[in-house]
Amino acid sequence: MMLRVPKAVSKLISDRSANTATLFALFMPIMIGCLALGVDYGNLTLQQRKLQKTADLASIIAAADIKNAEKAVAQFFALNNEKIAVETSNGLLLGNDLIPREEYVADAKGGIAHLILGRYYPDPSIDTNMRFVAMNTSPDAAKVMIRKEGDLYFGKMFSSAPELSAEGTSSAEKLAGFSVGSRLASLDGGILNSLLGAMLGTTVSLKVMDYEALLDADVNVLSFINVLATRLNLTALTYDEILSTDLTLPQLLSSMRLTSGVPPTVQTVLRTLETITSKDNRTFKLEQLLNLDPKGPLTIATDAPWDMKIGALEMVTAAVALSNGTNQISINTGLNLPGLAGVKLNIAIGEPPVGTPSHALAPIGTAVRTAQTRLTLEVSVDGLQLLAGTKIRLPLYVEVAHAEARIADIQCSNSSKNSGTVAIDAVPGVLELAVGDVNPSVLSNFSDDARVTKAELVNAIGLVKISGMAHTEAKNLSISRLNFSSSDISQARVKSVSTKDILSSTTSTLINNLDLDVKVLTLSLGLEPLLKAALSATLANVTAPIDTLLYNVLALVGVKVGEADIRVTGVSCQRPVLVQ
Repeated sequence: MMLRVPKAVSKLISDRSANTATLFALFMPIMIGCLALGVDYGNLTLQQRKLQKTADLASIIAAADIKNAEKAVAQFFALNNEKIAVETSNGLLLGNDLIPREEYVADAKGGIAHLILGRYYPDPSIDTNMRFVAMNTSPDAAKVMIRKEGDLYFGKMFSSAPELSAEGTSSAEKLAGFSVGSRLASLDGGILNSLLGAMLGTTVSLKVMDYEALLDADVNVLSFINVLATRLNLTALTYDEILSTDLTLPQLLSSMRLTSGVPPTVQTVLRTLETITSKDNRTFKLEQLLNLDPKGPLTIATDAPWDMKIGALEMVTAAVALSNGTNQISINTGLNLPGLAGVKLNIAIGEPPVGTPSHALAPIGTAVRTAQTRLTLEVSVDGLQLLAGTKIRLPLYVEVAHAEARIADIQCSNSSKNSGTVAIDAVPGVLELAVGDVNPSVLSNFSDDARVTKAELVNAIGLVKISGMAHTEAKNLSISRLNFSSSDISQARVKSVSTKDILSSTTSTLINNLDLDVKVLTLSLGLEPLLKAALSATLANVTAPIDTLLYNVLALVGVKVGEADIRVTGVSCQRPVLVQ
């Protein structure tokens, strides 16, 4: 017997009206739940952003007052109505009050901030995540990590609130003014005048005391750029734009002369050089001499003061070399030295390395380099007594690659933002020395290796010919760490690095290594050993003046044989900035 459904129930089941409202009523709780979760998710996102901003600002506050970082951060939270306690060794610091950790955690409404002090190394060669190193010795950076329970409006009915976290790292902006090159320790006015005159295409007649005045003076770079910008109507430009402006040598010399702090004796020498070069229209750019990358986008009017100096003589000779371009410099007269019958000199200076000129105001990790230099020197010597005073021809070739100095560390002083210590990693350039002939056309082509061939040293017509070649290199280079104290920096003290086997006498080393080929034409064959000994003895007597010549010529263009001179002339520790 089949069970019959009551008519009223059957009618209700078959009725399809208002089904949408029914479905809506069934799914309404789900829709409300999704909407609630969406509101909570959006709110948590805003909370996370706010927490990150708080951590970033707290790290800046901590780095700005590194000695009292915990207290400074706690006060920052209190002033901004943030219930975040700072972890200390004595408990949790909330505002100005120390409270028990258990009591604070039980509240479950506040956040906890953890501070780590350390050093930050903005070296591009170091991975970003490895640049902050936690340490308590001379810290200059702070990392702030905050943990806080998020707030839920609706989701707390289904689950507990998630924990939010954020961290920020800030460090003081640390810059150092430093340079690599060669500081003349002794001066030969005749050699320097001849070299400067050859580069300028005119006659230079400065006295030794004039060069000494330039050597002893430093030019404040910031003051110099201010004067230069004013004279050339560039005050509205950024540092990058000023450094990339075409500049003539007279414009540079006049701006140096008018820079505050330049002694009157140096002003007189600069005016003399300015007069000599008044018609020199060749141009160069200061960016070939100077790197101010951290200050590049700033204008002079908006920038804070900073300290950096360049030696007056270095600045003049570098500018002269830059205005000369890649042209070879040839000197055949004016280099009269004792024991030498004649001297012919050719020197080629390579372009300064792009982005790494010899002077810079820069952060940790920045490098400066000297320009590659090649030099040929042909010396005539009187005379080989065994052959009635026959002249000896001695051709020398010298090539010095880039010397480099890189900032390894900067430690700011607690007493002054313009004081501190600097560590420099430096290495001299690879050195090649040779006796022999070199094709002059290759000298300025730094993309090609210069090939040294055996040279004819003696030619007593009809009697004897002596040819020879010698070669030595200094390649066993290693990085040397130079530490500059506040006193070293304030006095712009020079420190040097050299190859492990630096040559005490460049020329004598080569002469001792000479590979001689003696061809006796009409004389007794037994004279060959005597001729070799006589040649070596004669050349040994002229090694000192040749070394003096090489030293002065190379030092004037900023390099030394197997050495590099490093100076740090200023430290600038600016306000902390967010770095991570």
